[in-house]
Amino acid sequence: MPQRIKGTVASPGIRIGKAYVYQTSKVYIPKYDITVDQIDAEIIRFEDAIRKTKEEIKSIQGQIATSLSKDMADIFSSHIMMLEDPQIYEKTKELVRSELRNVEWVLNDTALDLMKGFSAIEDEYLRERILDISDIHKRLISNLQKQKVDSVSLANLKEEVIVFASDLTPSDTAMMNKKYVLAFVTDKGGRTSHTAIMARALELPAIVGTMNATSMVRDGDTVICDATHGEVLINPTPELIEEYTRYQEELRAMEIELAKLTSLPSLTVDDEEVFLYGNIELPDEMAVIKEHGAQGIGLFRSEFLFLGRSLPDENTQFCEYRKVVEFFNPLPVTIRTLDVGGDKIFSYTNEYRERNPFLGCRAIRFSLENVDLLRTQIRAVLRASHYGTVKLMFPMVSTVEEIVRAREILDETRDELDRAGIPFDHEIAVGVMIEVPSAVIAGDLLAKHSDFFSVGTNDLIQYTLAVDRISEKVAYLYDPLNISVLRFLKQIVVIARDADKPLSICGEIAGEPIYTMLLLGLGFRHFSMSSASMNQIKRIIRAVRIEDCNRLADELLSMEKAADIERRLMEVTAREFPWLTL
Repeated sequence: MPQRIKGTVASPGIRIGKAYVYQTSKVYIPKYDITVDQIDAEIIRFEDAIRKTKEEIKSIQGQIATSLSKDMADIFSSHIMMLEDPQIYEKTKELVRSELRNVEWVLNDTALDLMKGFSAIEDEYLRERILDISDIHKRLISNLQKQKVDSVSLANLKEEVIVFASDLTPSDTAMMNKKYVLAFVTDKGGRTSHTAIMARALELPAIVGTMNATSMVRDGDTVICDATHGEVLINPTPELIEEYTRYQEELRAMEIELAKLTSLPSLTVDDEEVFLYGNIELPDEMAVIKEHGAQGIGLFRSEFLFLGRSLPDENTQFCEYRKVVEFFNPLPVTIRTLDVGGDKIFSYTNEYRERNPFLGCRAIRFSLENVDLLRTQIRAVLRASHYGTVKLMFPMVSTVEEIVRAREILDETRDELDRAGIPFDHEIAVGVMIEVPSAVIAGDLLAKHSDFFSVGTNDLIQYTLAVDRISEKVAYLYDPLNISVLRFLKQIVVIARDADKPLSICGEIAGEPIYTMLLLGLGFRHFSMSSASMNQIKRIIRAVRIEDCNRLADELLSMEKAADIERRLMEVTAREFPWLTL
């Protein structure tokens, strides 16, 4: 029997081929004391390595801009920013002078401190930036020791392979020979890493977070990378290879058919219009999302701008927002204000750490505690609104007082821009994310102070069921089909409808085809998701009647147990859409 390994799908697809285990050599960190008269030479060595590293990163940027896109090349701009960050550049020189230690030793301690801070972050996207720090660290140490980095081995591939690695840095992914890499599988990482984002842009199947794949496979093993189910099969039988080859051909045929839907409207059989928007972590993803027929951006997460040890200024934020807004103009772009908390601010201040960041000073609470930071972001968003259709959204609003105060700050910022003669959209829509039970219960009151609602189901499920979704011990309780969650979803639909407020849904279930009929039956008409599922969702929408969706939702709402609800939903979905992989 073949060995089977489970992981997380970072980029969908199926590939069959030979395994290539990419082994990176460990970075050697020499540690020794220096004398006072050696300080200047050590600083010069450090500055030369910084300069060399910048040149290498800019060279990679140029190659990516030519072979893929300028936006994707911008991923490496954050690497250059980290090299120029005073917390790295100036602090390293200061420690070399004050502690009389060699620069590799000091740099390694600085990198470990940074990675320790990010590893404590609950937010997956921010936590994945550890890999970027590791990438820069490895390149700097190699240049200090005048060694070549290992990514050249992936550039010199001579045959088609499926790459297995403990982890792949963005540099590894950028420099690999695309002609011969069929897919990649990693032990570590998540779907929000820059490496995963690049894999999706390259349309390269990828499975991450397998824990132990590299230890279970050998060079030359025949493997199946099933990045539709998140499974790797090592040394499969001829029958399995034949089965997956047929499945691969069916998927390709289906992708061709689904691609034809891109330019078609999202209309149900009975002519009910449904709107599909994209979620983006980085501006680099906007082209892929637009190519899949998105009608705008339903959730533009702004956290990527706050990854350094210093906070971004107004112009830095404005340029990034404007880039996306102009690209989608006249389609709407919904920008969410910073969703960070005590666990995340610790990563760049080292001064504050909350015992329970999930229930602490995060999202809008954090912004209202740091008003100058919020004003800066609002100014940048308002300025960007002059270049297209922008909607501003506040995350995790739990009380009426929070949205009232946020709007007061918004109004004050508007007045500042008016006095300065800076143009912006005076009619910009302002909304709240419905992510906690109190927001659902007081939804009618929040509606008086909001122009629209957007349901963030990931957190709403977590807070409704009191479940930490990344805790292995209670993860089984995290269930979108729990009756309490479904009742909350129905309740917020009714509230929004009664208040005549637009309502969208942007959590993970919005992009899961199995939930589409249910969400339509509950009353949702605006969905925001990643590009991967957009065409599948549209195909389902164009094949159903709202009456049937309503009937299904009513039936499921009348049931008690999540297992029974799931069984019935799977049964209906499999019957109506036999082409869908469940």
